Amino acid sequence: MYSPIIPIKQNYYKIMDRTLIPWENKSTYNLDLESILSFISIGFMLDDDTYFTEIKTLKPATEYKINDKNQITTEERKWSWHYKPIERSFENILDEFSSLFNRLIIDSTKEKNVLLPISGGLDSRSLFIPVSKQSNLILCSYEFDGGLNETYYGRELSERFNIPFYSQKIPRGYLWEKLDQIAELNGCFTDFTHPRQVAAINNWKGLGEVILLGHWGDVLFDKQADSKNISYNEQVIQLKKKIIKPGGIELANDLWRYWGLEGSFESYITDRLDKLYGDINIDHPSARMRAFKSLYWAPRWTSINLSIFNKAGEIVLPYYSDEMCKFICTVPERYLVGRKIQIEYIKKNCPEAARLPWQKYYPLNLYQYHRFNQPQYYFVRAIKKTNRIFQKFLSKSPDLITRNWELQFLGDQNIIQLKKNLLGKNKFNKLIPQTIIRKYLDKFQTDPVQYAHPLSMLLTLAVFSDKHYSE
Repeated sequence: MYSPIIPIKQNYYKIMDRTLIPWENKSTYNLDLESILSFISIGFMLDDDTYFTEIKTLKPATEYKINDKNQITTEERKWSWHYKPIERSFENILDEFSSLFNRLIIDSTKEKNVLLPISGGLDSRSLFIPVSKQSNLILCSYEFDGGLNETYYGRELSERFNIPFYSQKIPRGYLWEKLDQIAELNGCFTDFTHPRQVAAINNWKGLGEVILLGHWGDVLFDKQADSKNISYNEQVIQLKKKIIKPGGIELANDLWRYWGLEGSFESYITDRLDKLYGDINIDHPSARMRAFKSLYWAPRWTSINLSIFNKAGEIVLPYYSDEMCKFICTVPERYLVGRKIQIEYIKKNCPEAARLPWQKYYPLNLYQYHRFNQPQYYFVRAIKKTNRIFQKFLSKSPDLITRNWELQFLGDQNIIQLKKNLLGKNKFNKLIPQTIIRKYLDKFQTDPVQYAHPLSMLLTLAVFSDKHYSE
């Protein structure tokens, strides 16, 4: 049994007899409070953690031998993240990427109906290139009710290339009817406000045999640290800033004290991150940060949410492939700064797609985006901001919705649902007292941006208590 470099699916085993098991009600086991608190602070389980001390997950890039009793008898690490750049021209690197990328996509989609979710970024647009001429391609997109016009990009590609397109608005408060479905899909291993696809996925069933996804392209093909000369300690500081949520660490500190754990949570999480990061044998800060994210963030957060796409069809993830991970370790970091490889790949192979605006630099496209910070474009940026304000006025909303938690937590009806799900669950309230829950409900009312994450994690733990734990 082989666990890929970036696993799509989590596999669990009991540490006492190393038996593989499904994730289900584990009420006979002991809660791993430290792991739960690290989960609260960053939004995903670290390393091989689960909610229980007796249950772990299989490691990435590892071969496991399993006996007839479904027990792990041996394990062998098959590959480790590294940075061994092979010097060659950018043109050669672009050719290598193009050949690998096209093959991965074409081999996985050949003679199959393909559904491609399109956003305004580069990852989904790069996926469009190898399949753009296939007759069995369908595009789709979604946007928030009262949010930005994110379906614009898919609609533009549809019209320019005469490809069918399906769009959908993600409605306010959809979460409350979807809690059980999300918990079943993600096992409560990520919070419930990020995977907005759950509101659209039922409408996508039957549109494609495979769903082509660009997840992790932005991590593999961009720089991940601000400088190549920063010290190890500065790298750890940057890492903590990237993954620890301010409100999350505050909640974790409160619960650490309430549960009577020794020491302090901040020391625990700092030591833990330092150990995991220090075990990566890479000198270059950006490559090392990429390796950390790919080892821990991708399989324990991004992959968990991919389970929602599986409801509509087989998922194809070219950026997740072992070959792509191995390729990126050979690319000199200077060629990854600014998404150069993806940009030039799109421009070279489909100029019409490259002329579509890049959402990050709207209204500039892949030929113009580098002018975004030039003085002559200040007026264009001012117009962009004015349009956002105008959209906000038209939506009759106090805020333009740009983040999923705003759709789920803001407004009187959402607050009523939050209180119902957080304050009315006996098992959960024995684990986390109502005094702490009410504290963060109040803090959210005062500073929603800072405290949306703690509420998301409390909601996740409340559903976990109902589904997977009994005291």
